[in-house]
Amino acid sequence: MASNNIFQEKAGQSLKADFFETENGSGIRCFINDEFIKEEIYEDKSIHWARSCAENWVAGIKPLNG
Repeated sequence: MASNNIFQEKAGQSLKADFFETENGSGIRCFINDEFIKEEIYEDKSIHWARSCAENWVAGIKPLNG
């Protein structure tokens, strides 16, 4: 079974994004230095979509909505 976490060290910070399935889609939870930052839910989107969002967030490509 694959891990549902993406990790990266960047500028002295530890970035982590968990991705998961929901009843109606998928989502991610974002952490900096193990501190919860934000959760995003993606209605009608696959786990693959959520994984891509998680990868893009830790890479600095995707900003968090809101």
